[in-house]
Amino acid sequence: MKNKIIVLSDIHIGDNSPTCWYQKSVHEPYLLAILDWVAKDANVSELVLAGDIVDTWTYPFNVQPPGFAMIASKNPNVFGLQGGLAKALDALGGAVTFIPGNHDMMVNEADVSSVKSPGGYHLRFAGKNYNPGGDSRTLVTHGNDFTMFNAPDLTTKWAPLPVGHFVTRTIATYWQSHLQPGKNVSDLKDQGYPNGIDALSIIQNVLKNLSVSVSAALIDGIAGKEDVSESLPIILANGSTTTLTEVKAVYNQLFSRWVAENGGGEDGLLVATKAALADYDASYMGWFAQRQAFSSNAQVVVMGHTHAPISGLKGSLVSYINSGFECPSTADMPNKAISFAVVDKDSLATQIEQVVHQANGSFAIIPCPAPTTSIVIAPFMDFSCYVIIDNSQNNQNLTLASSHVGHGHFINLPLHIAAKSHLTLWLQDYPNLVPPHGSDAAVVYRADDGTNYVFNFDCPTGIYPNSCSGGSSFQAKAGDGAWLPPGQVPQKGHPLFVNFKVMPGAAQGSFTGRCGQNSSAVSVAGLQPTESVVLNGKSDLSSCMVANDNGAVFGIRLDKVSGIYEYQLSVDAQGPKGLSSGSMYLYFTDQSGDRYLLTVFDHTRKTHTLRYNSQAPAIMKIEWNNKAIH
Repeated sequence: MKNKIIVLSDIHIGDNSPTCWYQKSVHEPYLLAILDWVAKDANVSELVLAGDIVDTWTYPFNVQPPGFAMIASKNPNVFGLQGGLAKALDALGGAVTFIPGNHDMMVNEADVSSVKSPGGYHLRFAGKNYNPGGDSRTLVTHGNDFTMFNAPDLTTKWAPLPVGHFVTRTIATYWQSHLQPGKNVSDLKDQGYPNGIDALSIIQNVLKNLSVSVSAALIDGIAGKEDVSESLPIILANGSTTTLTEVKAVYNQLFSRWVAENGGGEDGLLVATKAALADYDASYMGWFAQRQAFSSNAQVVVMGHTHAPISGLKGSLVSYINSGFECPSTADMPNKAISFAVVDKDSLATQIEQVVHQANGSFAIIPCPAPTTSIVIAPFMDFSCYVIIDNSQNNQNLTLASSHVGHGHFINLPLHIAAKSHLTLWLQDYPNLVPPHGSDAAVVYRADDGTNYVFNFDCPTGIYPNSCSGGSSFQAKAGDGAWLPPGQVPQKGHPLFVNFKVMPGAAQGSFTGRCGQNSSAVSVAGLQPTESVVLNGKSDLSSCMVANDNGAVFGIRLDKVSGIYEYQLSVDAQGPKGLSSGSMYLYFTDQSGDRYLLTVFDHTRKTHTLRYNSQAPAIMKIEWNNKAIH
C-alpha cells in the first residue's frame, strides 16, 4: 500500500565551486542513499522536492551564477539518465515533483522537465503551494514567502530576486578571498544554512526608528562584517551588473512595504516583524505555517527553507513539520543532520527521518529527533481563540455578515464558508497590550436562506473566565486539555479552542414548543446575544407564551452588556391580572445547563430584565408556569 509522501528540501546543489554549500564529494553519497531508499521502499507514493534543490545564489560577485542546465551537467549522478532522480522517477511512476524555493526561484518548468528517466518519465514542476496527490489536507511549500529578506520581490527591476540574494552573494564574496587553498565552505563550522547572520540588532533598531531602511541596514551590517566593498560590481544571472550601493536604494522600502501589504498599522507591523525574525532564526515560522493551514484548510503543512528540522507545532489544531536540509558542513555533522520529512497520506501522521553514515561504510535511514515549535516565542503566551465553523452537515453556504472585535485581531476570518465544509477562524491577542486582556469577538454568518448564525468567543487573561456561545452546538477546550462535553466551556486555560456545528433547520433564536399555560419551548441552535426569540415561527409570543388571568410574554431578547453581569435577557411581558392571580414564572436554561428564574407579577406591560454570567450563555430552553417549579 503506497501511503508515504517523502519531502526533501534545501539540497542546494550547485556547480561545486568552493563557496557552494553543497559539495558533491561530501553530500552526494548521502543524497543518493536517500533517493535509493525512496526508490526501493514499496510504501512510497510520491517524492516532493520542496525548494532550494539547486542553488544559483552561493557565488561571489565576480561569478555569473550558473543556470539549471549547467548545475545538472556538473552533477550527473543526481540529474542524469542513470542518476538518483531517474531511479526514483521510474520506481514511483513519475510521481516526483519539484517546487521552487528562493535559491532556485528562477528555475522554470522547462528546466525541471529536462530531468528524464529510462522509463520515459519527467520531473514534474509545481507551484509554490502544492498538495501531494491532490489531497488538500496536506500542503507542501518551501516557506521563503513568509520571510522578509527571501520572499519573491516583484517591485524591483530584478524581480523576483529578493534582497537575500545579495546578502548570500556578499558572504560568498568574503569566502572567495578568505578560504585556504583546497578548502571549501563545507569544511567550516556554521556553514550550509542561512541562519546565524546576526540580524537581530538590525531588526530591533529598525523597529525603534521606522524611518531606517531595514534592507540598507542589513547590507551595511553584512558587508561591513565581511569587509566587502559596496562598490564592487555584482554579475547577475542575465549578465547585467549592479552594486550593493544600488541594491540598498532599490530595496529601501522593504520593511514599510511589508507593513502596508499586511494591513498597515499595528497589525501590519506585527506581521512584518515576524517575517524579519523568521529570517533571523526561524522563529515564527510556526505562526506562518498555522496561518497558511487555516487559510487553505490544510491539516498538515510541510516546509523547508530554515534548514532546521521541526517535528510538530505545540498547542495547535494543525501540524507543521520542517524537512531540514541536505548540506550541513562536515564540521557541523553529526549535530546537524541530513534530514527529510515523511507524511502518511492516509492518517496524516508525520515523521522526520535522517540519513547516517555507519561505521561499516553503508548508509542507514533512522528517525531524526527534531524539536517542536510554537506560534509564539517566550516570554509571550498565546491567548488566541481558534474557532472551527463546522458547516459540513448543512446544505447552505455561509457568508460573513458582520464581525465585532472586543480585543485582539483576526489573523484568519473567511468571507465564505461553503456548504458541506468547515473553516477555522483565528483571533489573536495583541502581545504588548497594557493592560493585557486576551482576545474576544463576535461574528455573524448569514446562510443562503437569510438565517443568521452568531458566534461569540472570549479567551481573557487574569481572573475572567473563558466563554463562548453560538452554532447549533459546540465543544470547547483550553490549551492542551481535552475537549469538554457539548455546551461546556473550560473556565481557565489558553488558548481557547471552539468547534461550532451548524445544523440544517436549526436557526438561532428559533424555538419550538407547545402553546398555552404551564409549558416550555426548546431551541436546537439557541438564543444568542443580539437575537430575539421566534417561537413556532412567530416573533410575537403573546398567543403562545401565556399564564393565567391574561399573563403573557410578547418578546424576549438577549444582549451582551457591561458591568458585573455580562448577559441580559429583556422580556416584554405582563403578569396575571388580579389580587389573587399570582405571578408568571419564567425559567431560562443556558447552553451550560444553568437555569435562571424571572418572576413577572405586575400586570402592566413593560420590559423586565434578567442579568446573568455564563461561559455558554445561549438560551436553549424556556419554561413558563403559573407556579414556581423545581
